[in-house]
Amino acid sequence: MGDEMNPFSVNPLLQDFYRMAEQNVRLDPEELNAVFHELLNVSQRYQSPRVFAEGGMKRIYKVYDARGKRFLALAMLREDAHERLRDPFIQEAWLTARLDHPNIISVHDVGVKDGQHPYFTMDLKHGMTLRDLIVKLKSGDRKTRDQYPLETLLQIFLKVCDAVSYAHSVNVVHLDLKPANIQIGEYGRVLVCDWGLGRKLSHKNSQESDPMQSDPVLMGSASLYGEFKGTPGYMAPEQLEQDGTVDERSDIYGLGCILYSLLTFQRPLDGDDDEMIRQTKEGAIVPPDQRAPEQAIPSSLNAVTMRALATDPGMRYASVDALRHELQRFLTGFATEAEHAGVLKQLSLFYRRNRRFCITVLSSLLLITVSAVWAFRALSEKERLASEAKLRAERTLALYEAGQTELEKVNAANVDSIVRLSNRYLFAGDSTRAGAVLETALQEHSGNDLLQRSLGVIHFCNQRFKEAIPLLDVGIYKNGELTRLAEKFADKNPDESWLSVDDLIDCLRGLQDYKPQALAMVLLDQKHRPDLEERAKVIEAYLRTINPEWLDGWFEYDQKSGTLRMGGRGLKTLSIQHSVLVGLNLRDLNISGSEVSKLWNEGVLGLERLDIRGTPIKEAWFLKQMPHLQELIITPNQLSMISHMVPQWVQVIERSYP
Repeated sequence: MGDEMNPFSVNPLLQDFYRMAEQNVRLDPEELNAVFHELLNVSQRYQSPRVFAEGGMKRIYKVYDARGKRFLALAMLREDAHERLRDPFIQEAWLTARLDHPNIISVHDVGVKDGQHPYFTMDLKHGMTLRDLIVKLKSGDRKTRDQYPLETLLQIFLKVCDAVSYAHSVNVVHLDLKPANIQIGEYGRVLVCDWGLGRKLSHKNSQESDPMQSDPVLMGSASLYGEFKGTPGYMAPEQLEQDGTVDERSDIYGLGCILYSLLTFQRPLDGDDDEMIRQTKEGAIVPPDQRAPEQAIPSSLNAVTMRALATDPGMRYASVDALRHELQRFLTGFATEAEHAGVLKQLSLFYRRNRRFCITVLSSLLLITVSAVWAFRALSEKERLASEAKLRAERTLALYEAGQTELEKVNAANVDSIVRLSNRYLFAGDSTRAGAVLETALQEHSGNDLLQRSLGVIHFCNQRFKEAIPLLDVGIYKNGELTRLAEKFADKNPDESWLSVDDLIDCLRGLQDYKPQALAMVLLDQKHRPDLEERAKVIEAYLRTINPEWLDGWFEYDQKSGTLRMGGRGLKTLSIQHSVLVGLNLRDLNISGSEVSKLWNEGVLGLERLDIRGTPIKEAWFLKQMPHLQELIITPNQLSMISHMVPQWVQVIERSYP
C-alpha cells in the first residue's frame, strides 16, 4: 500500500506515536496534549488578586484568569456589607451581562465564593474616567486640551449615546449616568460602566416576552427598597420624588449633565447634597454659556444641553437617538432643532459648509461686476443712451409680442426667485419654512400656478397627500404624475399619518422622473422615522430609484456596528444635492464593486472607514471633508497619481478586489 493510501502518513505526530508503540516505547499522554492537560489541571481560576479600586460597599480586584490566560477585574462585596446587598449586587452583574454592546463593559462570569460572597468578573479597565479627563481639562493642561478638542469630546459623548440608546432598545435604563461612570481607553474606546442602579422597564406594548419582566430582582433597586439611589447633581428631578416615574428620559437628563460637564469642565450644580437636590427640583441650572463664558460654547450646543436638562421630562428629547441626531447636525455644520435658528444663522452655516463654493461664486460675481462697471464707464454718454434706448425698444417689442406687460414680467421673475428660496429650505430639511415662504408669496401672487404647485410638492413630500392634490392639479400641471400619485396614496394614510415602509417604497418607485422630489421625501421621512432598519429600506429604494440600472446589486446594513455594504453593476450615484445616508449614523461604508465615481456629498457622514476598491473613483479631494476617517481601503495603485492629496490622518490600505 502506497503512502497516499496510508491514513497515518497525513499526521507525522501520529505516525511517530504508532512507530514508538510498535517499539514498546511508552509515550506520556500529557506530552501529546500538553495544553489540554494544563487547562485540565487549573484548580483555581482567578489568581493573584490585587485591590484595584474601592467604593461604597464594593471592592474591585485585578486578577489573573488562569483559564483564559488574561487579566480581568473581579468585583466583590466588601466583608462588612449587609446581606441584603447581595441580591442588588447580583442583579447588577446579570443586568450588565445581558447588555451586548461595544461601548458597554462586558461581564464574563458570575458566581459565589465560599458559599456566601457573590462576585462577577468583567473587562479590566484601562485609561481614565471621563471625570478624570474633565479635571485635567479644567486645570488647563495644554497637552490634554490639544489632544481633546471640543469635536473629540463630542465624539466620545456620541459613543456614550450609542451605548445608552442600545440599552433603551432592550428596555434597560442606567439611572446613574455621570462622568465618573464613563471609562476612556486607548484607540478611541469608550465604556459605560457601573450599572448598579440600572433597571429593566416594563413596557405594555412590548411584543417580546422577557423573563426579566417577571423577576422583581431584575427590576432594579427601586422595586426592592422603594426609593432610587444615585448621585445628586446628576439625577433627574423625577428620581428625587418618592413616587416619581422614571423612564428613558431620566437617562437623557443624565446625558445632558455629562454634555454640560464636557462643555464647561464643571458639574451642572454645586453645593452640598441637599442644596443640589433643591436646585435640581427647581430646575436652577445656569446655562453652559453663562457658567463658562471663557469656553466660547456654541449657542446650538447650549440649547441642546438645556433641552436635555429640562425639569419636565416631556420637554426633553424623546429618545437618545434624537439627542444624538442633534449632535450630528452640529458636527456636520447644520443647525440644531433646539436652537430655533433664524435665516441669518442658517445662511451662516450654509456658508461654512460650502465655503469654497460660496467664495468661488462671490469672486465670480465680483469679477463680473467690476468688469461690467469698467465696460460701462468706457462707453461715452451718447453711446450709453443710444444703447439703452435700443434695448428698451427691443424689450418692449418682445413683451408686446409675448402678450406680457412689464409688471407681469417682473412678477414672474420674483416668483422664480421665491420658488428657488423655498426649494433651498426644503432640501435643507426645513419644510416648515419652505411652506411659509410660499404661503406668504401667495398672498401677493394669489392664484399663481407655479407657487401653488410648489406648495403642493412640499405637502406631497411631507406625505400630506390630501392637501397636496388641489395644489398640484392646476394649470399646465393638471393630471400630472404627481397628482395621480397623491390620489393613490391619499387612501393609504387617510388621517395624514406617515406611510408604512412598504407604501413609501412603492411611492418612491413612482417618482422615477421626479428625483428631486424623491430626495426631499426621503429626507423629511427620516426626521420622523426613528427605526434605523426601516430607514435603510427606504434609502435602498431611493438609491434604486436614482440608479434604474442597479438591478442585481447588494445593500447590507448593520445598525449595531454602523456598517453599510452596497455595490454591484448599475450603482453609479449615491447622492443628488444631499446625502440620504446621513440618516443611518454610518461609521463604515463599503462601496467596493460599485460604479460610483464621485463622493461629493458624503463628507457629512462622519465615516471612520471607507472601502472604494473596484470603483472608478480616481480623485481624493473629498477625503478632506471627512475629518473622522481613519482607514481608506483601495485597490493597488488606484490613487497613485494623487496619493499626495490623501490627508495625513487617513491610513491607506491597498487590497486586491474581489
